Amino acid sequence: MLCGCVDMTPQLREIVRTELLRSIVWFGAGLVGWPLVTMEVSWLNPTPLTVFGLPVVTWAVLTASAIGIRSVTESDLRVQTTGGITVSLALGIMLGGVAAVYLVIRGGYPAQWITLGYVAVAAVTSLWYWYVHPTGRGSTATT
Repeated sequence: MLCGCVDMTPQLREIVRTELLRSIVWFGAGLVGWPLVTMEVSWLNPTPLTVFGLPVVTWAVLTASAIGIRSVTESDLRVQTTGGITVSLALGIMLGGVAAVYLVIRGGYPAQWITLGYVAVAAVTSLWYWYVHPTGRGSTATT
């Protein structure tokens, strides 16, 4: 496979193998998520390129990003580590923002209340994270 043309260290090989196994979830989420998005958004036509191409591009970008981050930082990116919790918190806040925009635009909910609820939940979650944030590299986040 790649072993013949690219000289990979055992650590890099383990990172690539682990992230390719994890990327199965990204590809599955893309196969389910992008068709739903193309059905909801009027400016994105549901063609074979968008239904199958967007999940492949999403999978490739997320997998390459995870491999790159792990290779550069030498971090494990597990949820039990400090870096993993930080990534999970940032991803959750971003997805919450997308959900808030969706509720305002498509759901017809009042923007003030949705924004207030989003900011309150994000602030409480961030404060909780700051309060129980584990210190030290590689420490587990058990409370």
